[in-house]
Amino acid sequence: MSDDAGVSKYLDVPGLSGGTHQVFKGRRAWIAVAVLIFAVGTAGSIFAGLGVAHNASEKSHKSFDATTNDIASTLQLAIQHEQDLSVSASGFIIGNPDASNTQFIQWSNSVHALQRYPELQSFGEEVIVPAAELPAYAARQVADPAGLLAANGTFQVVPPGNRPFYCFTTVTEVRNPQARVPAGTDYCASSVETASFLKARDTGQAAYEPFTEGSVTLLAVQIPVYRGGVTPTTVEARRATFLGATGLALTPQTVLDRALEGHPGTAVTFGYHADSSNAVFSSGKVPRGAQSTTISLHNGWTVTTFAVVASGGVLGNASALALLLGGIILSLLLAALVFVLGTSRARAMLLVGERTGELRHQALHDPLTGLPNRALIMDRIEQLLARNRRQGTIGAALYVDLDDFKDVNDTLGHAAGDRLLVSVAARLESTLRGADTIGRMGGDEFVVLIDGASLDAAPELVAERLLDVMRQPFDLDGASMPLIVNASVGIAMGDRSNPGDLLRDADVALYQAKAAGKNRSEVFHPEMQTEIARRTELEFALRSALEDDQFRLVYQPIYNLDDLTLVGVEALLRWQHPTKGLMQPDDFIPILEQTGQIREVGHWVLVQACTQMAAWHARGDILDVSVNVSGRQLDDDAIVDHVRDALEVSRLDATSLIIEVTETTLMRNVKATAARLQDIKELGVKIAVDDFGTGYSSLAYLRQFPVDCLKIDRMFTNAITTSPESKALIGTLVQLGRDLGLRTLAEGVETTGEMDRLREEHVDEAQGFLWARPLDAETLEAQLLKPMRGADHTASGRRDTG
Repeated sequence: MSDDAGVSKYLDVPGLSGGTHQVFKGRRAWIAVAVLIFAVGTAGSIFAGLGVAHNASEKSHKSFDATTNDIASTLQLAIQHEQDLSVSASGFIIGNPDASNTQFIQWSNSVHALQRYPELQSFGEEVIVPAAELPAYAARQVADPAGLLAANGTFQVVPPGNRPFYCFTTVTEVRNPQARVPAGTDYCASSVETASFLKARDTGQAAYEPFTEGSVTLLAVQIPVYRGGVTPTTVEARRATFLGATGLALTPQTVLDRALEGHPGTAVTFGYHADSSNAVFSSGKVPRGAQSTTISLHNGWTVTTFAVVASGGVLGNASALALLLGGIILSLLLAALVFVLGTSRARAMLLVGERTGELRHQALHDPLTGLPNRALIMDRIEQLLARNRRQGTIGAALYVDLDDFKDVNDTLGHAAGDRLLVSVAARLESTLRGADTIGRMGGDEFVVLIDGASLDAAPELVAERLLDVMRQPFDLDGASMPLIVNASVGIAMGDRSNPGDLLRDADVALYQAKAAGKNRSEVFHPEMQTEIARRTELEFALRSALEDDQFRLVYQPIYNLDDLTLVGVEALLRWQHPTKGLMQPDDFIPILEQTGQIREVGHWVLVQACTQMAAWHARGDILDVSVNVSGRQLDDDAIVDHVRDALEVSRLDATSLIIEVTETTLMRNVKATAARLQDIKELGVKIAVDDFGTGYSSLAYLRQFPVDCLKIDRMFTNAITTSPESKALIGTLVQLGRDLGLRTLAEGVETTGEMDRLREEHVDEAQGFLWARPLDAETLEAQLLKPMRGADHTASGRRDTG
């Protein structure tokens, strides 16, 4: 029996009766048929030529769109890099408000600013100096000037004159020393410049203005800096905390030339339009007859690209014209052939057979990927089982499902999701042997059938091979970067009474792989049915766990790495199941997340942790308490009310509460998450980024969130003594924290070697099994807090008697 035999029986076409039947009689009738065929063929050739021309035009448009997106991505990345430099400079200014120009240049050299940013001509800090403070400012500039002094070595205001205030560059780094300006240059001497500078201060938004220096057009960027590194929400607050503005002078031509590399025959215009700021720069020569496309970078910047795009006319396309002429000739030949063979029964039978084959293929294959569909897969499973019974072999079914495929559709669109499915099908098919079968069950689910008769590798190894090829990035049209997609695989082996049972068991194993963390494979065992029942039982039991007071909190101490003093604790959730005993978070937190109960339970955790810490404060233990907040909690505005309620009920000082959010959660919905965290921050609560370094964020993204602390993930901590890469990464994260004025905390410290390395990298705080495992409140009180109070009391008594 062939592979399609079991299903194709429903699509059989009745055989044609013997004998020759004339459809048309006489020469005149077949001439008419031949003329009709020629006319239809000619019309088809015309439409085909138009289609080729249109396709060529469409490809040209797609190429132009790809070029535009590439140029826009390059320019957007350049803007982000400039913002990163501004953030670093702002961090230096906030941390060193009285820094001298020499110190600023030393910092600039340490971060290699001029080397890393070839378009940067100069940058520094501009400040407002009231007239009353002018003498003191002039004295500081004479001691360490940020520009040129007068010929007699004094500080002179340029242009001279008495004004209520002045705008000076207090520190600066210049690429070309010849381009240095007088230290007393007042950038607020004119009303226009004054309005621009004060507007940047009051709005908190950057200002962009073009200016000419010799024969070169430069772009001036002013970005306001406020005390604490966070832009206040009101004008009054912004004026009160205004420190100055970081100023950058850039050569946009350098960035534009770099963006046009590899795109010959293309020109680009780069513009910024926002309020009173208007700046436009161009590069490349606009070709004659060029089309243009404008892309908004959604931050005031727009990119307009110019290039010649092929038209959709047949006569203007050599391939389309050749197809048209060839089609006409072929139509003529076909008409002659039909005229000669018009009465041929063989020709008729061939046409019927071809059509039957097309219908069979369409009925048994997925239209998107071309793979066998569910009907054909079920038929082939039945053949697989029968063949294995005859030969005494063991086959297998692998159920493959893409992890979080919905996110691709939600973020890139369904068209991109379809292109990804086609790429996945091609990649999986290229990995298998000719004797194996792969089909698409629907959605993002695929099934691989492994024939036991030719099995030269265990199904588990085949599954690992499939997972390995899936981990390689996918390059999709329309995606700004390669797409990383993981998959989970369920494996079922052996004989079953029917195809549905084998497929069901593979699906159960797939569910187990998903529950175990995804991006892995699992082999079906009968016990898995029990596991599913267990998960269902836990889900049911969790519905009453909070009401029955079954949840418990334990606390893991957090220490200052300099002197190993206890500075805080992290509250961790446990479930005291009435029959199964104490259960760890990994066993029930995913279920709470899936059912949405995490919001109610998370509120309880906030109230309990704050109440316990308030009690310790009353006994003299001034510590911070950290509470983890999940992504599901942050998706709802109620999280702000939950934090406020916990503080009001417990009467805990808000500055002693730290809300921990994972880096991955931050990036789920940047705008909404930043708004909710800002509302929590305004309550006085501190914010920490948990598992930092494992997600994808940049300085430009991180500065959008009101963060106080970066928690370094345990996988970097555990590798710091053996991996130079981990050590270097931790050093980078610590430096990032310093630049942004943030504390750093290392999780999962288990050895003294790790502690010593973290101290060398100047990490501020740490927690881990080296000092203590999570403890319940009573044990923490007895083992740590009471002895600490006794030591403090003894030390106080000694000071009194001394």
